[in-house]
Amino acid sequence: MKPSRSNRNCRGTYEGLSPQELQDHMAEIVNIEDRRELCRDCTGDCRQNPKGYFEEVSPTSTGRFHSVLVPCERETARLEQARLNRLLQSGGIPKAYRGKTLGDYITSEANRKAVDVAKWLVEYQDKGALFYGATGTGKTLLAAIVAQEKMRRGIPVVFASVPDLLMDIRDSFGTGRTAEILRSVQRASCLVLDDLGAERMSEWVSEQVFAIINYRSNHEMQTIITSNYGMAGLAERMVAAIKGKKSGDSVQGKRILSRICGMCYIVEVGGKDFRMQGAG
Repeated sequence: MKPSRSNRNCRGTYEGLSPQELQDHMAEIVNIEDRRELCRDCTGDCRQNPKGYFEEVSPTSTGRFHSVLVPCERETARLEQARLNRLLQSGGIPKAYRGKTLGDYITSEANRKAVDVAKWLVEYQDKGALFYGATGTGKTLLAAIVAQEKMRRGIPVVFASVPDLLMDIRDSFGTGRTAEILRSVQRASCLVLDDLGAERMSEWVSEQVFAIINYRSNHEMQTIITSNYGMAGLAERMVAAIKGKKSGDSVQGKRILSRICGMCYIVEVGGKDFRMQGAG
């Protein structure tokens, strides 16, 4: 599309352009700036063409005018989310929970604190949570709601059942994808580890879980965990179950739990099993 003529100067400064190039391409630069204004206060309903991209002045090394299309923050996050979902079989929200919001979650006195923490997790990035409680109290649903709210805000999320994630890692052996999978889980902006403690504990499992938890703890990355077990129950599974099989295994389990305590709010999710309600 041919740029319209402009009778005004550009708002920005473009030190990489020669004065003559700046003058010759003033109308194009003004149009680029005007279209960039469409992104101001973006709510996700993109008005750019193509959607998700904006044009940016990018002078050549010789001072000539040049422009490029650049993905916006939301599009960059969308592309990263798509990459994660392709990479990880377990990297998506379970179908049963897709589209759910906090309005779909039944709040009672038994789970009110968990709901308050979930709302906090949506707004902030600096700490995670371990939601624990009996089967059917809505731990996974609550974590899925948080994950989807963050994705709507343009934050890439990996949502993974721990047993399925470990299976993904095992299945990647010999394919050259193992390091990429582990790196993607370690570095995801927000990571949900669903059903920690359901996996059969072994030396290899403890090594993988520690590698993920330790990296995210060291880099202060938000991690949301669900489990049927509180800290005492996880300690029994991670420490006692493998203690004595190999020297140092029990220490590894303690190191995992120590980092979870440091990086997560520990929150019990109470209430009745919502799956059994109405079943008589």
